[in-house]
Amino acid sequence: MSSLDQLSLPPSLRGIDTDMSNQQVIYSTLRFLQSPSESPNRLRPDGNQKSGNIDGKVILGILCLLLLATVAVLGTKIFQYTQENRRQREMIGNLTREHHILQNDSYLKEKLLTYKTLEYSILKNELLQQKKKQDLLFTNRICQRENKGKFYGNCWSCYGIKCYYFIPESKNWNRCKQTCQSYNSSLLKINDEDELAFIQSQTYRNNYWIGLSYDDREQKWKWINIGPPFGINYTFMNSSGRGQCAFLSSTRIATIECSKTYNCICEERIDDVFSAYFDRYKKKRCNGTCHLFVCFCDNL
Repeated sequence: MSSLDQLSLPPSLRGIDTDMSNQQVIYSTLRFLQSPSESPNRLRPDGNQKSGNIDGKVILGILCLLLLATVAVLGTKIFQYTQENRRQREMIGNLTREHHILQNDSYLKEKLLTYKTLEYSILKNELLQQKKKQDLLFTNRICQRENKGKFYGNCWSCYGIKCYYFIPESKNWNRCKQTCQSYNSSLLKINDEDELAFIQSQTYRNNYWIGLSYDDREQKWKWINIGPPFGINYTFMNSSGRGQCAFLSSTRIATIECSKTYNCICEERIDDVFSAYFDRYKKKRCNGTCHLFVCFCDNL
């Protein structure tokens, strides 16, 4: 028996004491029974702390890895951007140099074109001057007297590769044709507008037959002695002109009956003219003046 049982208590308190004892025992028992379960609870704060430290380190490590990965990615991107920027700068520099080169090349080409144009203009002017001199030379007339002493007011006027014989005698178209044939030439056949302008500048106020007539058999207008180069086509040549021939004045070309009488214009190549002229007088001495291959003999 315990010392508590040996204590004498008043009867009024024995029941209470007994109950308290029982409660204490029970309480002690409960505490004893609960103590094993409390021991883990007392150890849990340390375990949680260690676990928390480990989790924090893991998270920190993960964050560090993410940070390193981010830094690596950013570094790679920055490097790539730097390389791309450098490449683009080099490309821009190359394009700029090429642009300057093209500008210089274009400038040089423009200058060259300007010089070529100027050179062309100079050469063109020189050719025009030479042509004017030649025209001036070719328009000099070689006048001659026939053996019978009859002087014809007609002369050879040369332009380009042809010479023209102006005969100031009124004849019908067929008679003019025969007259030209007697000079080993033919009635005028106009090949271009320049030739027409030259001829008209020589006609003054007179009308001259030219080698254009209407062929009644073929029913069309034809230039005399057809062959290259062909004559100019005029509007009236598209219509009928039976019994008509063409004549020329200083202002126009028109048609009229071939029986009318006008002056004559004969033509011949310049080499044929001078060849015949010099062959005719090659056995005679020429007392006169010569300019290049054109001579004016006073005694012939």
